[in-house]
Amino acid sequence: MPGVGIFARHTDPIAKHLAARLMARGAEVEVLELARLTSGAPLAFDVEEWLYEGVALSELDAFFVRQVPAETAMLAEAHVSATAGEWWQKAVKAKERWHLAQSALQHLELMGKRVLNPAASVPFDYKPLQLAVLQRAGIRVPRTLITNFAPGVRQFAADVGEVIYKPVGGGTETAVLDEAALARLDELAGAPVIFQERISGPDIRVTVVNGRIVSSVEIPTSTSIDYRLDPDYRAGAQAYVAHALPDAQQRWCLEAARLCHQIVSGIDLKWGADGYVMLEANSGPVYLDIELKTGAPITDAIADVLLAG
Repeated sequence: MPGVGIFARHTDPIAKHLAARLMARGAEVEVLELARLTSGAPLAFDVEEWLYEGVALSELDAFFVRQVPAETAMLAEAHVSATAGEWWQKAVKAKERWHLAQSALQHLELMGKRVLNPAASVPFDYKPLQLAVLQRAGIRVPRTLITNFAPGVRQFAADVGEVIYKPVGGGTETAVLDEAALARLDELAGAPVIFQERISGPDIRVTVVNGRIVSSVEIPTSTSIDYRLDPDYRAGAQAYVAHALPDAQQRWCLEAARLCHQIVSGIDLKWGADGYVMLEANSGPVYLDIELKTGAPITDAIADVLLAG
């Protein structure tokens, strides 16, 4: 009987749904909540074997990665730190947990375990690198400037027209570079930001699993900036419309997933007046709502890979 580990919170709906499908197919499943390391959940490694909360990871055959410790302490925790020293300790401990988790995942791969997504995909979660790789492959991406230089941003906006912006590391929704944002550009000096031409048109989400497109949907929305801002999406009332992706864009999506080493990939496209533009390839796509509302067999496709001989 195959054993599968799912790195996720126990309450994560995608993890729970995948676990149920795997167990229905005869697998033994362990949900491994590495976030519990912050509260003292026991982990041990003797340079050969990993043991987490009593589970010997070497006895499992495959792993699905939904959530691992963050590389840095969350800024939201800053207000609970009484001193700069305490905040520094939180940051150091977060980095130690991240290093340990990444070491575990890469070591499991070295042991011959199937890991989705593999460690090789991690560098391509860095959006500047991913955009460069996609463009070099001939995939159309938005005109982009990543900078902390305010005069450069103003010139970029003058050249391309409407501009949106988002943090280099992700984590927040996209916003429009309006007059108020332009007035705050001098705050950029501390950290670069991604600025891109605003692409109008429907949002398309394509889900790729193991080199195969298993879902392609248009996401109707009341906002053309970021569908995650739509009240229906946030309330779980989002509708999805099947989208017949042209052959050329199907090749784009498969190539993007391959180049980014994403066995499971959620690819965001815009379908504008000038055709398709790829925004990004997500290594941790949120797909369950699409699956439940459209019948796309995303979970079963992932289970197929995890249970492969």
